[in-house]
Amino acid sequence: MAVVSEDDVYHSSNSTYRASNSPHKADQEALLGKLLDHSAPGLQRPEDRFNGTYIIFFSLGIGGLLPWNFFVTAKEYWAFKLRNCSSPASGKDPEDTDILNYFESYLAVASTIPSLLCLMANFLLINRVQVHVRVLASLTVSLIIFVVMIVLVKVDTSSWTRGFFSVTIVCMAIVSSSSTVFNSSVYGLTGSFPMRNAQALISGTT
Repeated sequence: MAVVSEDDVYHSSNSTYRASNSPHKADQEALLGKLLDHSAPGLQRPEDRFNGTYIIFFSLGIGGLLPWNFFVTAKEYWAFKLRNCSSPASGKDPEDTDILNYFESYLAVASTIPSLLCLMANFLLINRVQVHVRVLASLTVSLIIFVVMIVLVKVDTSSWTRGFFSVTIVCMAIVSSSSTVFNSSVYGLTGSFPMRNAQALISGTT
């Protein structure tokens, strides 16, 4: 809801505009501009040259799902790393065999529960931590985790398969948490832009 200041400038949650004739008319013009996705009479918006903003939000949508896709689609890699758990002749505990057989289920649990918790935490931090801090911090955490996973690619984990499994699950939980903070922060950021940019973000996610 717009708030009138002394110099007849109206401030909303995602825009600032000057009243033309009456407060009601200014509110109607702001709402009309959002619905039509172009500037209403009396409003001035920067021009999105070469659709640069649209492309950026589309790329952010794609990047939001990359961490999960990297973990889920590397089936051959996990089968190779956890191969000792699937050999009955190795004398392993039946629980070790389940590590490989139900690895994707473990990943799903390690992703969903931390995501839910971080989503609630992000709502609490939205007015305390600036959006660019949340975005940069989540990207930095994801980068560090992927560096750890890349290092583990070159490490022989055949002698400590359970330890490698535990490290992987913890990394998945951290990456999922940071991705949730990143996605929710970027979705909130689209409220300061025209509606077509939110559509670009959703298109990139799907």
